[in-house]
Amino acid sequence: MQRILVILTFLGAILSLNAQTSRVKFNVEVDPQFAWFSSDDETVEPNGSIFQVHAGLNMDFYFAENYAFVLGVGINNLGGNLLYADSTEFSSKGETLLVEPNQSVKLNLQYIDIPVGLKLKTEELGYATYFLQLGFNPMINLNAKASSEDASFDKVDIKESIISFYLGYHVGIGIEYKLGGSTALIGGVRWSSGFTDVTDNDRTNVTLNALSIHLGVLF
Repeated sequence: MQRILVILTFLGAILSLNAQTSRVKFNVEVDPQFAWFSSDDETVEPNGSIFQVHAGLNMDFYFAENYAFVLGVGINNLGGNLLYADSTEFSSKGETLLVEPNQSVKLNLQYIDIPVGLKLKTEELGYATYFLQLGFNPMINLNAKASSEDASFDKVDIKESIISFYLGYHVGIGIEYKLGGSTALIGGVRWSSGFTDVTDNDRTNVTLNALSIHLGVLF
């Protein structure tokens, strides 16, 4: 994660040199977040959240003074705990993992996140501007680990049981506090949820949720 942040900051600094006279702004963000699942079936119930981190680089393309299209790329770590009322199976490198009835499983999922959206900003008030941001989060799964409550398996690779593509959405509010020139600190709160299923379990539709503290630097 530290290497990712260094690379993203370096890229943001370089790209900002080419964008100082343009309508494009770059920001590097690191968002601590609590993530959990939602389910539409009683046989698979959410059973608690987990703490994760999202890190990324965003580009704001301003088409008007206070309105911008947003395009980004990042690493999004999500997941949560699921309680299975019936026995269920996960695939792990060609093998089958059995989850006994009434057992909870903790899933840690990592995605490449490609957020696209719209940012609406206020006029500058002192050194600060406030914004609303909303959009979609197409994501591609990179890693998936599972740990059972009864310790029959721990941090086992279950990528085969996770659907590769996931589509979510986000809504957030925040503040940009100007430090000097085009540089500003960013802070805010962001909510995200999803449209598509996470796992290949046909019995239920499981989606991801996250509540994030949005922290970043604008170049």
